[in-house]
Amino acid sequence: MPCPWYRGGLCTSPKLPKPSSAVISPTRCQGGKAEYVACQFYVDPESGRKQRSPLEAGMRPAIAEQLRPYPPIHLVHTRPRSRCPFMKVYDYSGGYLAQCRVLNRLLTRSEVEICDKYWSSCPFYKLGLNQKTSEL
Repeated sequence: MPCPWYRGGLCTSPKLPKPSSAVISPTRCQGGKAEYVACQFYVDPESGRKQRSPLEAGMRPAIAEQLRPYPPIHLVHTRPRSRCPFMKVYDYSGGYLAQCRVLNRLLTRSEVEICDKYWSSCPFYKLGLNQKTSEL
């Protein structure tokens, strides 16, 4: 059985600031429990669960189930500062997820960066404003 933190060729350990392939050792990560427990980035998943607040523990599965994030492309490590009223930001797994409510989907890291800089000229921002005014 592979390490519980090994996903999609990346180490997703909470000890890392972001998922990384730089610390992967296929023999350790995909080996038995004796191999991956010896890794410096291994954290017992059970101990991690005990540290979460009840509110966070209850919300995280709902967010993951609803938005279906793929951390290597959706998780950003600094909170987006966009002033766009159609961007919703969630705390998730030591980082942040940004959702465009006009597109009704998560934004990728590169899209979040663009939204932070150019939100007022975004065609989806303008579409959202038009939808909002038509609802009134």
